[in-house]
Amino acid sequence: MFVEYRGCGFWAYDVAMGIFLKHLIAVAEPLAATSNGAWIAEAVTRWRVNAVISDFGLHIDEEWSAEQIDIFIGLAEQACSLLGARDRISADEITAWPILDDMRIFPRGATEVLTAPVVELGKAIIAVANGTLSPAPAGTWWLFGTPEGRDTIRRRQ
Repeated sequence: MFVEYRGCGFWAYDVAMGIFLKHLIAVAEPLAATSNGAWIAEAVTRWRVNAVISDFGLHIDEEWSAEQIDIFIGLAEQACSLLGARDRISADEITAWPILDDMRIFPRGATEVLTAPVVELGKAIIAVANGTLSPAPAGTWWLFGTPEGRDTIRRRQ
């Protein structure tokens, strides 16, 4: 899945992205339920789709104000903290999470997912949002969230 904001982006492993988005949704829902939370409620709806359908990339809304981006970053940091509080998540737990109607995150045969690469993915999303993601080596894209951690993939010519 491709992650993008204002022309900067990277690729993410869909299982890790689904897990990160599940936690992002969990911390964002209280804000979405407030009188000023319509913008985040709309984002939560998109994130639910992104969490279970990897055909769509995660595009951070370029129309968000600087304050909204700061709130998004704060929510992403909270999601990283939740994930960082544990070492791994079993596939049984992952497939039990209700995400979108009867759709669930598909763990692609893994029996468990280590949280460290998912946290690293979350931090990369934060870095894209605040403009601090370091460039990938020439001719490559960053790839975050794989079981082995950050990697690169070759750009198509």
